Amino acid sequence: MRQRRSWCRALASIGRVVVRAHGICKSGFERFKTHANLPEIFRLGPFNNTLQQRLSGTFIVERDVFSEIAAHAGAGAPALVYQRQVSFPAGQVIGLEVLFRWRAEDAPKRHSPLMFLPQLTPAQTSELFFWVMEEAISEARVLSNWTGWNGYISVNIEADQIGDPALIEHISSTLQRYAWAPERLMVEVTERRAIPAFPSVARNVQSLRKSGVRVAMDDFGEGYASFEYLKILDPSDIKIPASFTADVTKDVRNAEIVRGLVDISRRLSINVVAEGVETRECAQALHGMGLQSMQGYLFGEPRELEEWAQLLKQPGASVLQPS
Repeated sequence: MRQRRSWCRALASIGRVVVRAHGICKSGFERFKTHANLPEIFRLGPFNNTLQQRLSGTFIVERDVFSEIAAHAGAGAPALVYQRQVSFPAGQVIGLEVLFRWRAEDAPKRHSPLMFLPQLTPAQTSELFFWVMEEAISEARVLSNWTGWNGYISVNIEADQIGDPALIEHISSTLQRYAWAPERLMVEVTERRAIPAFPSVARNVQSLRKSGVRVAMDDFGEGYASFEYLKILDPSDIKIPASFTADVTKDVRNAEIVRGLVDISRRLSINVVAEGVETRECAQALHGMGLQSMQGYLFGEPRELEEWAQLLKQPGASVLQPS
C-alpha cells in the first residue's frame, strides 16, 4: 500500500504567509509553524472550521488585525469615539455613530482607519468590523442601562464585507449576547469599495432588513455609492455627505441636489441623514428642505462614550444651545 505523503510550502510577504498544503492536519501545521519559527501573532485562516480534517489546497497564515494595524500605524491600542446624530431642531440624540481610531504610542492624535484600511486583507477587515460592532454594543448597553437612552448605534462596514458568509450569524449572536434590539443597530455601508456581485450579498441584506437591523448608505453620491445601490441594498437610511450639505446656503446646485435626494428618499420611504453640519444657519436651511436627522460639529465633535454620558442621562437633553 502506497504511503500518503504530506507537505507544506510557504510563500512569505510582508505581514502574510501563504501556505500551500497537502494532507496536513492541525497538529502537522503546528509542527510546521514551530519549525518555520513563525511568531505567535500569526494565526491560521481562513479554514478554521476544517482544522480537524486533512486539508488539500491553500490556507493562509496572517497577522491578527491589530498587529497588522500596528505594523502600519505604529505600536498602540484601539479606541472608539462616537459622533451623535440628532433630531433638529429639538437637538435630541437619536443615534451614535461609532468611529474606530488607533491611539499610537508615539503620535499626539488618534489615527483614522483611512491610514491603514487599504493594507488590511478582507479577513482582517471583517475581523475589525466584528470587533468594533461588539465593543460598541457592549459600551452602549452599559450606557443605556445607566442613562435610559434608547437610540441606535451606527457601525461602518466596507461594501465588500456585505457578502461575508459569517456576517449574519455574528451580528445575530452579538445582539443576543448583549440583549440589544436589532432596531437599535444601523450598519452603514461605506462608499469606498464596490459591492461584489455575489448571491450572498442579497441574502445578507434581506436577512438584516428582515431582522430589523437598519441598513444605511454612507456618503451617498460619492465613490461607489450610486443610485444602483438603492436597488441592491434597499436601505432604510441614506447619509448625504458634507460635500453636498456644508454650503447649501451658498451653492444653488448643491441645494437642488439635496432637495432632489430628499424628495426621492421620501417617495422610497428612506430616512435621510445630513452629515457635515457645522453651523446653525446650515442646519436651518437643511431643515427647510425637509431634513431632520443631522450630524456634524454643530452637535459636538466625536468623543469617547463616557464623555457624553452625563448629557444623555438628563431627560429630554438637547445638544443645542438656545440661539
